[in-house]
Amino acid sequence: MKTYRKRGRFAGRQSLLIIIVLAFVHCFVVWFIIEYTKYGRIITRRQGNRNRKVEHKFVVEVNLANGVKGTYTPKDTPVDRRHRYNDLSDDEALERYLTDCQRRTLLHGVFRPYKGYLTITIPVIKRYNNSVVLVESTLNSLISSTQQKDISKIVIVVFLLTNDPVWFEKAGKHLYNKYKEPVDKGFIQIVRGHRNGLSKLLPFPGVESRKEKERREENFQFLNILGYAKNLSTYTLLLDEDVLSQRDYFLKILGFIKENTRPYRVWFVLNFSHSNYMGQLMKTSDSLKLIKLLVFLS
Repeated sequence: MKTYRKRGRFAGRQSLLIIIVLAFVHCFVVWFIIEYTKYGRIITRRQGNRNRKVEHKFVVEVNLANGVKGTYTPKDTPVDRRHRYNDLSDDEALERYLTDCQRRTLLHGVFRPYKGYLTITIPVIKRYNNSVVLVESTLNSLISSTQQKDISKIVIVVFLLTNDPVWFEKAGKHLYNKYKEPVDKGFIQIVRGHRNGLSKLLPFPGVESRKEKERREENFQFLNILGYAKNLSTYTLLLDEDVLSQRDYFLKILGFIKENTRPYRVWFVLNFSHSNYMGQLMKTSDSLKLIKLLVFLS
């Protein structure tokens, strides 16, 4: 009887050990298939933890049994550390890229050493007669309606949205000569909207309809504005080039923001107009989310 009991206990332990091993193998196989094969689809990707400065790993494709495709990661992969975005996370790399684009797009003006409260962005397009009369009237209205004590809190950014280098150089020089004092003080900045590197964030398919091209161009213009104004102020207001402001417009904007900034009240955009983009006020802290959304929608 004792011999049978010992054999039974040994067989029970052996069976339990086999069950545990099989369960572990099963879990490992399921995890491997889900994590590395995506249910049989071909994966070729680059991965690595940039925050912790772990080496980048290049994952290559390998063939497994039953036609299932998996991945294999070589350990000793040389890493190029010379690129300025390599050791950053995706968000940090995007922010640095936007800052680089910001520096190369400024035609006339200076960057203040501090962060303002409100950035007013005015997109300007090339008219058939190459005129900038509309934006001049808007700038005159904003300058005359801004009190002296509020100038340090506001930045007006004029975006010359055109791919014609001759026109934006000529228009930018004309606006600078007319508003030289506020431009030199950082109150007004004149910026070119194209040839700034931001177009690399948007894919350009070979064939697209006219409606898709218009939407892509509109998203690209909005991306220009958001990317440039991201670090200038706390809030960004989108205006059109044919808007006249009231005398106390800044106080009304402050009051509207305070009225909607309450506990348990979250807002993404405050609308001052019924237009698609114009007349909208947003927090610059949310700009990165909007930029990612624009890149995704484009």
